[in-house]
Amino acid sequence: MEHIGSVIIYIIMLCAVIGAIAAIRNSDEGLGKEFMEGIHSTGYIFVPAAGIMASLPYISWFVEKAVSPIFHKIGADPALAATAILATDMGGYQLANILKTSTEGWVMAMVVGFMAGATIVFSIPMGLAMLDKRDHKYMALGVMSGILTVPIGAFITSAILSLTNAQVRAEIASNGDSTYAFAIGIGQVLLNLSPILIFVLVIAAGLRFLPDLMIRGFMIFGKTMDAGIKLVLVFSIVQHFTGIFSTIFGAWGFDPIIADPADQYRALETAGYIGIMLAGAFPMVYLLRKYCAKPLESLGMKLGLSSTGSAGLLATIANILAMFRLVRSMPPKDKVINIAFGVCAAFLLGDHLSFSANFQPNIILPVLLGKLGAGVIAIALSYWLSVPKALELEKQDRAAGIIGPNEYLEDAPKTAAAEVAATKE
Repeated sequence: MEHIGSVIIYIIMLCAVIGAIAAIRNSDEGLGKEFMEGIHSTGYIFVPAAGIMASLPYISWFVEKAVSPIFHKIGADPALAATAILATDMGGYQLANILKTSTEGWVMAMVVGFMAGATIVFSIPMGLAMLDKRDHKYMALGVMSGILTVPIGAFITSAILSLTNAQVRAEIASNGDSTYAFAIGIGQVLLNLSPILIFVLVIAAGLRFLPDLMIRGFMIFGKTMDAGIKLVLVFSIVQHFTGIFSTIFGAWGFDPIIADPADQYRALETAGYIGIMLAGAFPMVYLLRKYCAKPLESLGMKLGLSSTGSAGLLATIANILAMFRLVRSMPPKDKVINIAFGVCAAFLLGDHLSFSANFQPNIILPVLLGKLGAGVIAIALSYWLSVPKALELEKQDRAAGIIGPNEYLEDAPKTAAAEVAATKE
């Protein structure tokens, strides 16, 4: 299992080489354009990555002081408070280890961070940066539908670990034997997840009965996050070159955004790493769309998606940013479904598989089953809760000229084409 991530990386790198050769011949279209777009995405990624990663000391403080006590009072392990906000591979794993009251709670926190935390501190700011503004409202619907399945995905993984008495590592280590038995009961698993479950039930009720208010709330949250990220970034840049804030205030509490002796993997390096990975991921998705059009169209027919929407699901499993690249070409319904799927299923065979293989290799299969199961359920929930609103918004966008008269229709599956066309009437 741990070799699957390596195989995917080699496939992406092969696509990067093919894309580079194509870019030498013509960088304005086809594979060459996709390769260059992947490289150029580094700038878009750096803005949110720098703002979030520079703020990690304050985010960690907030989680420890404000969120963790709530989990503790309910009886849930405070470790899950960390990764409900922070991605596992962006400091959440380490903070959860500090806050934990049990190793089982810590491992559960790792799983939650692959879904909730990754969405809050990575997918949302990256999506807002990469997607067209007209698609932000569809992103809101997708994220809110997808977040509902975080407790489901975490429960599936945790239940499998519990029922199989899986052996895990009891400390942060990238090698060594897994000797600690994951041995809590299903009742404690549910108790640990109860704060997150309460939160998502509120979101579900809002989506069902007050969708417009929920969309506005998400947009306010997104704009506030975007403003905060940009302010932190610019002040961090000023601090890096002048040191003025530490001179005036005596200290600068934010983390550096460029590698230093304390950490060689800061925000700039993170953005660069993602950008060079997308140099292969974008050409890979292009090849999938070009040479797997008929199978994707067949899959789309069964799910009610266009071929682009089907390709987006495959791209999401490797890297959600590759899917964001396709969102512009998807009908609104597909946008919502893909983003909902991506909340839990993103990076399934990419970063999260690699991180699990490195730190907790024995939980790889349960994590895959939990993330994929939650992603599939998110598709079903989005059809029920969010797609009707997406179709209504599409009708409004077409009437306002935001969406062109024939835009998306050519790529829509037959079963969905009539549904989309109906929005014009």
